[in-house]
Amino acid sequence: MVGIHQLLLTNFAASSVAELSAFSADGTFTVPSGITSFRYLVIGGGGAGAGNHGGGGGAGGFFSGTATSVVPGTTYNIAVGSGAAGNSAGSGDGVDGASGDPTSISTGGTLLVSVLGGGGGGNGGGTGNSAGANGGSAGGGGGFSDKFQSGGGSETGGGAAAGESIGFGGGNGDSSTGGGGGGRGEVGNADGQGFGGDGATSDITDPGGDTIEFCGGGAGGIVANSEKIGGTGGGGNGGFNKAGQDATEMGGNDGTDGKGGGGGGGSGANFGGGGEPTFGNKSGAGGDGVVYILTIP
Repeated sequence: MVGIHQLLLTNFAASSVAELSAFSADGTFTVPSGITSFRYLVIGGGGAGAGNHGGGGGAGGFFSGTATSVVPGTTYNIAVGSGAAGNSAGSGDGVDGASGDPTSISTGGTLLVSVLGGGGGGNGGGTGNSAGANGGSAGGGGGFSDKFQSGGGSETGGGAAAGESIGFGGGNGDSSTGGGGGGRGEVGNADGQGFGGDGATSDITDPGGDTIEFCGGGAGGIVANSEKIGGTGGGGNGGFNKAGQDATEMGGNDGTDGKGGGGGGGSGANFGGGGEPTFGNKSGAGGDGVVYILTIP
């Protein structure tokens, strides 16, 4: 009898340990024996910034929840959204930033949750300036523009199981600076013209303890020599005009992979150094999304 009791105790202890599965790429999750619910966090890919003092990319969608009445042995399909690629450096008008890819969890053809990727930033190229795109959070408007996107409603950034607003709009651009992309926690430009919106926290990697911030918006690019800062939670800083530097160094920074941050907008054209023009139209890429699944017996 002693041996049986020890075996039962060992099995109970093993099954009582919380297990965290992290997906940085597409995969599958099979519900372990004895598990009837699990927590999840789903992050979409971040939007890219735009060129030529363009707007910052919006953060990927963010949604957390709990799946209940799940059946052990059921397999869930995980699709992880990639961040959008940034634009290369070049002269002339900027190019709008692309939007990031959606992230989802589904099983048997039924969607548990899906979030959109972040909206791309709007370019600031002369008369071609544009608003940022909608998405999980919206991209910022291009420079020389007062355009912005509202973003973040259940139709533009929600999950299939969400039914709530989960993202925020991008900030407007002005005569020198692209607007900041929206983050999960606030709109772009909330901390100043061109600043990316801050993200939001989750404790899923350490339940009841430390939190990690996700989904910060990318900052706008600027023609002046003063860098704009991406939102906390992986938003990329915007490019800025550094005399004598090349286009790559003047470009917007990438959002952080695994946090769904938006990419920074590229700076405006700079003429300096040896008399040859250099251009800061390179924009930052959006950060890739992620899925976390936590099982607690």
